[in-house]
Amino acid sequence: MKLSSALLALSLATPTALADTAPTALAEAPPTEIKLGKAPSPPPRVDAAKVRAAERFLAARQAASIDTRRKGDARRLLAGSAKVDDATLYGAPGRRLVAFDFKDSAIEPAGAGKFRVAVYLLFADAEGRVLESRDEILAFSGEGGAYACTSLKSKNVMQWDSNEVAESAAALSAEGAVSRVEDFLRTWSKRQAGASAYSVENVYSAGRGTLLIPCLRFTAVYGKRGYEVVDSPMVLSRGGDGYRIDSN
Repeated sequence: MKLSSALLALSLATPTALADTAPTALAEAPPTEIKLGKAPSPPPRVDAAKVRAAERFLAARQAASIDTRRKGDARRLLAGSAKVDDATLYGAPGRRLVAFDFKDSAIEPAGAGKFRVAVYLLFADAEGRVLESRDEILAFSGEGGAYACTSLKSKNVMQWDSNEVAESAAALSAEGAVSRVEDFLRTWSKRQAGASAYSVENVYSAGRGTLLIPCLRFTAVYGKRGYEVVDSPMVLSRGGDGYRIDSN
């Protein structure tokens, strides 16, 4: 009986005690922070002079691909030992360097006063149609923050041909639809303030007399690394005067 009375008294007293003390205790208790292992160290800061050297070299190549009178500007940024043909440096005849890109983290030391960097380049024809993309490894050497390119190695070169698009269009008797889309994209490209290009990916039947043509649109700022690419599918339907773009 004494034990039961004690338990009864405790059970009756506990809710009141908790009601009086819990809010204050919870308000005053700091949040518990759980740490698992060490936080990763921030990546080392890349020398700004190296970033400028790579971007300056690529910008000079881009300018020369558009205006052949400026070919010497890019050549002057090559070290004497670097042997690079015009097609590699500026692009094959009829092609221009629309966009180039690299990340700060891609710049790697390669010895005293030397570094290398992986870059990406995108080439198009005069109308804006993408024709080629490639990865390159550039090597630089210099002193006092003044660097020259000593080596240029191309890899993963891809030709953006339109054979698959032509085959799909022929199978669907949709050659006129592809021409309509390319006319639209050429006009769009010419209206852009900066560098721009486009690519028609393929042609698909979307049912009920409509076609789906996936496209990519690229835009960039001349002389600056980086670009934007937008997935831009177009839906077309056949009208009395040919194909009509219903959505773009």
